Amino acid sequence: MSLEESIKAEALSLGFVLCGFNRADTPPHYEAYLDWIEAGCHAGMTYMAQPNAIEARYDPANLLPGCRTVISLAAAYPAPSGAQKVQENQGNIAAYALLPDYHQVLKVAVEVLAQKIAQLTDQAFKHLVCVDTAPILEKDYAQHAGLGWIARNSCLTSPAYGSWLFLCELLVDLPLKPDKPLTNADCADCHRCQMACPTKAILPNRTIDARRCLSYLTIEHRGPIPHAFRPLIGQRIFGCDTCQTICPSNQNQQNTSPLFDQAQMLDPHPDLVESFLLTEAEFKSRYANTPVLRAKYQGFRRNVAIALGNARLEAARSALVDCAANEPDGVVREAAQWALSQY
Repeated sequence: MSLEESIKAEALSLGFVLCGFNRADTPPHYEAYLDWIEAGCHAGMTYMAQPNAIEARYDPANLLPGCRTVISLAAAYPAPSGAQKVQENQGNIAAYALLPDYHQVLKVAVEVLAQKIAQLTDQAFKHLVCVDTAPILEKDYAQHAGLGWIARNSCLTSPAYGSWLFLCELLVDLPLKPDKPLTNADCADCHRCQMACPTKAILPNRTIDARRCLSYLTIEHRGPIPHAFRPLIGQRIFGCDTCQTICPSNQNQQNTSPLFDQAQMLDPHPDLVESFLLTEAEFKSRYANTPVLRAKYQGFRRNVAIALGNARLEAARSALVDCAANEPDGVVREAAQWALSQY
């Protein structure tokens, strides 16, 4: 096998489902990223617009001096089950967050891959592992490495695995032969995700206006959620899978990566009242080492309060009344007051 084929074989043996190579050039959609920032679509994610981040996304060598190849990797996670209907007393957590924190799982696996490459090449080389948090336009590199295409909902979508994918990268200063982009896969004239998006956050250029996106608002956003979007949240308490579940490319995709085969999964539909009554210590314990902690205790309770208002559960009224009167956190207190106004 060639070195590239050997690396791909090692990646698959470690539990990744896709692997491809790309030259460490400026990503094709870099200008679109700048326009997205200029339009303010990054909302409160100020780290996306910092000068050093903008510079790093222009050239991977700004992350790893001498970088010559971006190795793109993907791990699949289970799609949400459509068999179980969410009951009125239950919340909904996005599918990706039900597993152990992918940042930790993937970082370990990519570091092992770097060790395997060192054995294959029998030479020292520089490398950098990037798992989601690094300033790199990872979907661009994944697309041009042949892993999939960037769908209308902005998700990297694979013919074999749909968009239920975690992406990560291994930057190396080795010259590896680049793969070719897919040429026969696209969304064509399908606009289902745009039509299904509750807040119409999907833009015509296949980017997302985070200011309207329920995933951003329930995970990254730290203040009050705009009133206009609260009824549209429904019973979501962390993230939103609507644009993925509606996508034709995701129908009947039940694949997962060996990396997560034995992972303990969270309850995707926790009881709303119980969730609202969790102490901060209980919240941190229940969701330890999972992406749900990203919302923080304040954001989680804010989300649950809004979901309770949308569900109008009588069983939650006393807890909401107490919170609306005595909660020291202003954001959570206001969310509880709003929830009560929906009864």
